[in-house]
Amino acid sequence: MLSRIKAALSGIKTKIMGDSLKILFRQYMKKFKKYAFIDLECRSPEQFEASIIRLYHTIEKGLAYEDYRAGFGRDNIDKLITSLKQYSERGYDIDRQFYQTAISCLNAYVEKNKKAGLEDKELEDRISALPGRANELGGALEVSAPDAPEQLSFEELLSSRHSIRHFSDKPVDIDELRKAVELAQYTPSACNRQGWKTRIIADKKVIESVLANQNGNRGFGQEIDKLLVVTADLRAQQRSRELFQAYIDGGMYAENVLNALYSKGIGSVPLSASLTIWQEKNVREILKLHDAEVLIIFIGVGNYPEGSVTTTKSERKAPETVVV
Repeated sequence: MLSRIKAALSGIKTKIMGDSLKILFRQYMKKFKKYAFIDLECRSPEQFEASIIRLYHTIEKGLAYEDYRAGFGRDNIDKLITSLKQYSERGYDIDRQFYQTAISCLNAYVEKNKKAGLEDKELEDRISALPGRANELGGALEVSAPDAPEQLSFEELLSSRHSIRHFSDKPVDIDELRKAVELAQYTPSACNRQGWKTRIIADKKVIESVLANQNGNRGFGQEIDKLLVVTADLRAQQRSRELFQAYIDGGMYAENVLNALYSKGIGSVPLSASLTIWQEKNVREILKLHDAEVLIIFIGVGNYPEGSVTTTKSERKAPETVVV
C-alpha cells in the first residue's frame, strides 16, 4: 500500500514538473513575441534602440572589410534612415548616444564611398534631413595585436579586445587554442556542472561547409584559419526548472573563451549560432553533434595581420545599474 502511494506521489510530482516547464516555455514565447523587435515595426523606444544598433552595426562591419565594396548594404542603409526618422517622429530622445552614433555611421559610409569614387547626393540629402546630430563614435577603427597580452590587466583585457574580420596567413597553433580553452574552463556554472564543449575545426572544407550555414561571415569567412564551435549539453541540466540554463552557462563560457583567446594574442570573431531549422540540421550533420547538444556560438580565429587591421568601433553604452 505504502509503495503504491509513493509511486502515485512520484507520478504527480513528475506531471507537475512537466506542466511547470510547459507553462514556463509558453510564458517565455508569449513575452518574446510581444517584446522582441521587428525592423521598421518597432513600438517602443527600447525596440527602436535595439533595431537601430543592429542596423548601424551591419554598416560598421561593412566599413571594416578588407575588400571594401562601395555602395554595399543599401537595403540596411534605407532601413536605418527610415528607423531613425520613425524614432524621431514619435518624439523620442534624439540626443541618445545610439541615435547619434547611427548618424555617425551613415556619415562614415558616405565618406568611405566618396573615397572609393562613389558619390550619392540623394543619400546625403536624406541623411542631412534627419533631425539631431552625429557624434564621433560610429564607423571603423584600426587595431593591432597586443604587444604583451599576458601582461594585460583584467580591465585592459576587457576594454582593448575587439573582434577582427581580417587575419594573416599564418596558421594558429592548435596547442595555443587548447590553452585558451583550458583557461576558459574556470568559468562558473550552475552547481559547477560545466556542461559545455568546444570543438576546434581545423579542416578548411569542414569550416567552409559549416560557415555556409551561418549568415554573419560573408566577406571574410574565407580568411578564418580555424573555427571553434561551442555547445552546451542538456544532459547537464536539471529537468525540474533549468529550461534555459544551458544557454546561460554556455554564454558565460563562450565569453571567457573569447577573452582567453585574446590573452594568448589570438584574433577572433564571435559568429551567431541563431540558425534556421535547416541551417542547424546541416551543421548538426556536418559536425555529428549529439542530440543533447545545443549550439551556443561559433568563433572564427586567426592570427593578427602585420601592422594594423580595420574593425568596427562597436561603441559601448553607459551601464545601467539599479540599487534596490
